[in-house]
Amino acid sequence: MVKKERRMILGLDLGTNSIGWALLEERDGELQKIIDLGSRIFPKAVEEKTPTPKNAKRRGARLARRVIQRRARRKQRMLNFLISLELLPETLSNHPQPEIILNQLGDPYLLRAKALDHPLSAHELGRVFLHLVQRRGFLSNRKTLLGDLVDDPDVLAVLHEMGEDDPDSTSDKEEGAFKKDISELKATIRESGSRTLGEYLASIEAPNCRRNRIREGGHLRTDRQMYRDELELIWQQQIQHHSKLTEEIKEELEEIIFYQRPLKLKADRVGKCSLEPRNNRCRIARLEAQRFRYLQDINHLKYLDHYQNDWISLNHEARTTLITLFESRATVTFPQIRKALGMDRKTEFNLEQGGNKKLKGNVTAQTIREPFPQWDDLDNEQQHQLIEDLLTIQKKSTLKKRLIQHWNIPAETAIRLCMVELEPGHTSLSLKAINRLLPHLQEGLIYSDARQAAGYGYEQETVETVDRLPLPPEIPNPIVQKGLHELRRLVNAIIAEYGKPDAIRIEMARELEMNNKRYKDFTRQQKRNTQANEEATERFREIGSRNPHLQLRHYPSHSDKLKYRLWSDQEQRCAYSNRTINLTTLFTAEIEIDHILPFSQSLDDSYMNKVVCYAGENRYKGQRTPIDTWGSDEERWNQITQSLSHWAAKLKSKRNRFYMTEAQVEQRDFLNSQLNDTRYISRVALEYLKPLGADITTCKGATTAQIRHWWGLNSLIGKTDQKERTDHRHHAIDAAVIATIDRRFYNAITGLAKEMERSHISMDELHLDPPWEHFRSDLEKRLDTVIIAHTPQRKLSGALHEETGVGFIEGKGCVERKNLSPEMTPKRAEKIIDDTVRQLV
Repeated sequence: MVKKERRMILGLDLGTNSIGWALLEERDGELQKIIDLGSRIFPKAVEEKTPTPKNAKRRGARLARRVIQRRARRKQRMLNFLISLELLPETLSNHPQPEIILNQLGDPYLLRAKALDHPLSAHELGRVFLHLVQRRGFLSNRKTLLGDLVDDPDVLAVLHEMGEDDPDSTSDKEEGAFKKDISELKATIRESGSRTLGEYLASIEAPNCRRNRIREGGHLRTDRQMYRDELELIWQQQIQHHSKLTEEIKEELEEIIFYQRPLKLKADRVGKCSLEPRNNRCRIARLEAQRFRYLQDINHLKYLDHYQNDWISLNHEARTTLITLFESRATVTFPQIRKALGMDRKTEFNLEQGGNKKLKGNVTAQTIREPFPQWDDLDNEQQHQLIEDLLTIQKKSTLKKRLIQHWNIPAETAIRLCMVELEPGHTSLSLKAINRLLPHLQEGLIYSDARQAAGYGYEQETVETVDRLPLPPEIPNPIVQKGLHELRRLVNAIIAEYGKPDAIRIEMARELEMNNKRYKDFTRQQKRNTQANEEATERFREIGSRNPHLQLRHYPSHSDKLKYRLWSDQEQRCAYSNRTINLTTLFTAEIEIDHILPFSQSLDDSYMNKVVCYAGENRYKGQRTPIDTWGSDEERWNQITQSLSHWAAKLKSKRNRFYMTEAQVEQRDFLNSQLNDTRYISRVALEYLKPLGADITTCKGATTAQIRHWWGLNSLIGKTDQKERTDHRHHAIDAAVIATIDRRFYNAITGLAKEMERSHISMDELHLDPPWEHFRSDLEKRLDTVIIAHTPQRKLSGALHEETGVGFIEGKGCVERKNLSPEMTPKRAEKIIDDTVRQLV
């Protein structure tokens, strides 16, 4: 008796906060039974309404606390220094409430104004210095990058000439808003006749003068230089009356008040080269890396020839033209590429397909060229040496000296070069690897060919098989990172209970692959689809009420709603004949939904592969692609392409399908694309699971949804054939379906699709048998006993109370801040501590 070969198939439905799983048994290639299944639910790694990490809010609060703590340490350091100089009373050092003593010394704003013209007592002067350390003004990132040159008079002159007070002098919107407010404040100070910020604030007249000045001035945005100028004027006046004020003390005061931590360098975070593992990755600002990047884009660039219906690579002359263009610009748009190559504005490039609107050129060269026009006069070696100096000399005063003495650059230009911010980050390769690849890229080879020509090759990496999943790799996407950790816990638990699976089949949630921008675009598109469906329902019911003879249902089917959306996108015309389709005809059998690329060849049932057309046109087209059907009829094909040119830009991928021949469809191998999704998260999960030694494939959600409908699985946990998303068990149902999807399954779908196209029926009308006769009932029994696993929260973390501005006032106890809102009642207002504020409220 021959023993049947037994295999375990694990199906995984990976979501943003859930994993559905199902373990199926297979004998001699036939699925036999469900071993086990379940759902694991875990907290989402991002906020519900916005795809921002949950720790972003905590990080923001932590940064704010650091600012407050550093300000307090700075103030305490100044207090100790002034006490040591006898510029403040020694009793301040151990007094429980030093504000009481400080307030007795006088209003600090009035003292700052008085110090400009009159002598102050030692303690009054100390009060002024202590007040200056509390608020020291905004410092531009550009000035921060100047490091030890920030006090250089020549630098200040250049900054003034460059219009640092001009809000448009920076691309940063927030910094621009700050500078605009600072400019307006400086204008106000000049108009008031005041010399300094302190003198201006002292001139503000209002009841309860000191507090109101703080409140009036507290929201004002001030510049660091305003405080430097004020300190200088006060110092020049007061050194005439206080002999102990020396240059050493001034330097110490300025260091305490104005010291700014330099930007942190993260040299230890630089990764290793993927081709030269002993070497660190190359700075992306280096000229070699810049040219390496744009040469890859140029060599991969192809344009669509509609006459040959093929993507054409650029010839040597066109590549040379683009190299000159990319070398002279920081960014290059596709219209600029078309103009440089003398192409029609409707010419399509392959690199536009992913939504790219521009490509990066030599950003470094263009950045240097702006302050240093003589850049192009340097030879190639000199350019590399200059960039090396700018990248490696960290001390700005040393860099300035090097630029002036070695490069013979005028002082003003040298200062501007010191302020240059080169492109941050690193490439994935080292400088050594890039230099080996560059000559081959310059010959026109694409990266994969250049890599082989340089001797690196693509040797198959041997993966050591493991019995349990190790910790996942560090991924910058918090959603993916959280999902991988939960995947590890689940898979290792399954292995401990049942052993390693022989095959793993995965479906990914669409949200897992999206960054912030793409997620917002996705949600906007979902909202537009919902609105279109609601509009379709209204129009459908209007047509039914006005035309009883059509015998339309009261509510439209999914197919009817889809017809309406396609019809709207196609400007209410047939995709093939360009004849107008009126709304009444749209919902009749005269109009059909067709797959642009035959479903039996492409297995593509997406929205972008569907159009509405007259039934007669659909019959004539049959199982051919549009260009195979009408491409030989020049007049008819021109009519179709002219109609396509008026479609919206968002339908570009749908337009491109019209130009694909049957041979190109076969070449694309849609079957493999269904089984091996190339999205980022899929690749990460595949690489992570690979060491288990199982046969791993992925599939798409649309396929799973269709199979659920065919096998009637939606009604297992719901009252209708619609998926019940409020019951977590639906993840386990999806996982059971995913575990059944393999190449043989897709071959069966292909056979059904051919039958569908011959019979002109829809996908919903097809039927595909489940893997065994009692699959649905077996699944139902399992669902009755399944226990939903929720990730345990084993530690207490997070805030113990709401964020409030808590403080303590003698005689009043603990107090907190409350925002004024419609919830503020007279009873609550009576509890406000400040008399003036309480009266106003």
